[in-house]
Amino acid sequence: MTENLFDLMIVGTGPAGLTASIYAQRLGLKTVVFGDVPGGNCYMIEQLMNYPGFIGGTTGVQWGVAAFAQAQGEGGTFPMTRLVKLSHREGQFVGLDVNSQEYVSNAALLACGVVPRTLEVPNIDKEGVFFCSLCDGPLFRGKDATLAVIGGGNMAAQETLSLSNFAKKVIIVYRGDRLKAEAVIQKAIDAKDNIEVLLKCKVVALSGEDRIDGIVVSDEAGTEKVIPVHGVFMAVGWVPNVDLIEFFVETVPEGYIKTNEKLMTSVPGLFAAGDVRDTDIRQVITACADGARAATYVLEFLQGRDR
Repeated sequence: MTENLFDLMIVGTGPAGLTASIYAQRLGLKTVVFGDVPGGNCYMIEQLMNYPGFIGGTTGVQWGVAAFAQAQGEGGTFPMTRLVKLSHREGQFVGLDVNSQEYVSNAALLACGVVPRTLEVPNIDKEGVFFCSLCDGPLFRGKDATLAVIGGGNMAAQETLSLSNFAKKVIIVYRGDRLKAEAVIQKAIDAKDNIEVLLKCKVVALSGEDRIDGIVVSDEAGTEKVIPVHGVFMAVGWVPNVDLIEFFVETVPEGYIKTNEKLMTSVPGLFAAGDVRDTDIRQVITACADGARAATYVLEFLQGRDR
């Protein structure tokens, strides 16, 4: 079992997890990293424009692959599987992966990020509901499609811009009186002829038999109407990806993990970094910073424990 005993177990191959792996290995910690997508949710970023060092930006996929290769180069163990359970016993952390393989570590880092939130409306489980324009937008190329994007923040606005390159028309639906996206993104939306912004409306149902063929929206007065669409893209936020944890960890009411100033959770030896923790900014660069700090504090924790 000694081959599966590590100093640090990292859950997540996104910016926080990969950066933590790089730092941990360079600090001399034997590290195993779980996740099967290089870069984590970065694959959903069509153009990463605000990460220093990339003039003109880079795609999320390119950034993720490069960071993953760099982390591998430092010598960490990457099983390329996901953990399905993380338990805590006798001061150690035990991870069980999808292949029923068990791994043990003296410290663990939750860098498992977030998963897209969905709406609780009728027919949400029907075919035709998507969460990633970069992945599924090309399905509508050349089909004169009308697509709906639900949400009003940066994610929704970026999804809308991406889909406008494939669809005949994109309708972004938001319950607020104005979009919350950054000014530069809103300006890009305003410049597009095939984007319609529908404000002060909420989606109350999806229509269709076997596949979605429309959205049912309700305005402030409660008047409902059906808008025909060929696909619906959800961009209504995220929820922390913490279902694999089998023991109590203190969280805020929204489910994000609480950490102290050294990114340790309420469980000694368990750290959290990136989008999964309670933080005020969720960006690639801040997740990377979390990962670097967490690895440093893991070493400090382990050294203090061994004294």
